[in-house]
Amino acid sequence: MKILIFVKQIPDINMIRFDKETGRIIRENVPLIINPFDKRAVEEGIRLKEKYGYTVEVATMGPPQAIEVINESLRMGADHGFLITDRKYGGADTWATSHILSHFAKTRNPDLMICGRYSLDGETSQVPPEISKMCNYRFFSSVSKIEIEGDAATMELDREDGVLKVSAKMPMVISVSEKINRARRVDDSVPDMKDRVQILDSIALGLDFNGATGSLTLVDGVEVVESSRPGNKITMPEAVQKLKESMENGTTSVKPETIHMDHNVSSGTAMGIALQDPGVTMEIASLVEKISNKQGFRTVMAGNVRPENLKGMTAHEYYHLDSGDIYSLAVEIGRLMDTIKPEFVIFPSNSQGRDIASLLAAERKLGLTADCVDIKFQDGKLIQYKPAFGGGVIARILSKTKPEMATVRPGMFTKKLAEGNFQVKKITPAESGEYVILSHELVEDVYLPLQDANIVLGIGRGVKGKPLIQSIVEFAQEHSIGVGGTRPVVDMHLLPRQHQIGITGMAISPQLYVALGVSGMDNHMSGLRYAKTIISINNDPNAPINRLSDYWVEGTVEDFLALIREKFQK
Repeated sequence: MKILIFVKQIPDINMIRFDKETGRIIRENVPLIINPFDKRAVEEGIRLKEKYGYTVEVATMGPPQAIEVINESLRMGADHGFLITDRKYGGADTWATSHILSHFAKTRNPDLMICGRYSLDGETSQVPPEISKMCNYRFFSSVSKIEIEGDAATMELDREDGVLKVSAKMPMVISVSEKINRARRVDDSVPDMKDRVQILDSIALGLDFNGATGSLTLVDGVEVVESSRPGNKITMPEAVQKLKESMENGTTSVKPETIHMDHNVSSGTAMGIALQDPGVTMEIASLVEKISNKQGFRTVMAGNVRPENLKGMTAHEYYHLDSGDIYSLAVEIGRLMDTIKPEFVIFPSNSQGRDIASLLAAERKLGLTADCVDIKFQDGKLIQYKPAFGGGVIARILSKTKPEMATVRPGMFTKKLAEGNFQVKKITPAESGEYVILSHELVEDVYLPLQDANIVLGIGRGVKGKPLIQSIVEFAQEHSIGVGGTRPVVDMHLLPRQHQIGITGMAISPQLYVALGVSGMDNHMSGLRYAKTIISINNDPNAPINRLSDYWVEGTVEDFLALIREKFQK
């Protein structure tokens, strides 16, 4: 069996800085590294090689210096390495990148392709599923465990609500989560292997393609995002009072505005997709309706969220697709797009939304922008605002194709309610048969989903001991407050992986985030750029997070917990 792994060289996100005027990265003294998710992909491929005797090939597309990540992969234990490099391929977006890499993959004919979940500089999650569609392979995202027997694989997939266990046949493409392994350290005695890397330009690859003109999206501008939080020092009682005020305003939802839907529209249609989560669906419907109301479009929603969980949704019609199969859902959504002919389609940026949108983009040759934090419609074009480099910059993206497609980050858009009812049309898609679900282990219900929480208590390494963490979780459960954590806390299995906040976890936008013993590293803080208010509780007055918060308190988490217990005793 042959395994092909795709990797990418990126700047170290923790060390990059930006030019305020140009929005460009200041690359001086910023080391280039292998994307951390991709390094785990290489590690997993080598582990499968060691266990089953497979052949492992690693490839990257990039400038000549990207040979370093192939060299690193070979030194880890890969058998063959390829660098695809040609100035013609520069400026490629996700679709164009997938087009080039899938062409290469067809020349290698692997049984299994492994990619990282996403690259930390772009965070799209689009390239792996688009490669799979272009190569006609099955695709599975955020794989945290894989076992192979013959031509079949059993996998555990990390999902927002837990872990989905599935089985499927080769060939397939998988993207791996951070949870899958811990990549090995290569001993300094292992020699350099750059001379073993096969370098391919467009002629050697047999693909005459221009990356920039062949892209289906373009960057129309970049804006640097700076933290403008004042970092005011307050007392512990003042912090508790601010928590109390937020709790009085509601811990899980803000009462939405009720609007009247105009049913006398005929100038076009806008489409939103409802997958997995009713709350995010209501946000998407409200966003689509806001644009539609100004343009005179009809608002159509489609997806697998049950209609009874969408009361008051701001839509004229809802196509209920009664399936959890991403392939069946992609087929039906594609059919609806052909029938409805929407101006644009907005998907949720969750596991199903990202996968289905990418499969459709690859199949239909459509531009797709991932994880948008704002959407506007001007002069007949969808303007898509996407964070990059850990949220340090916001790129303004335009699509060259119609309908324009984007996934949107949860918690970014205000929910509204409609006075009347939407029309429901039920469709039961045929199951694809591409995979078999073996089990679905849900996150314990003691944890409020972070996307539903207006208040979140964040746990860092400064919170010592399981009993203290358990006390925080119990308080949060009693008061319908969310609990999240930094990567080290999750790595120690003190919180579920689904509640990790940061660049390799979730990005959240609560009304209030209370950081308990959190140091304030960039990896974590990148997931909090859109939190309305941040309060830090830390016994280190020099902790970086104090400068990145609206308010900070010098004190212990134990004292804070005792005070809020006393204040909010039921």
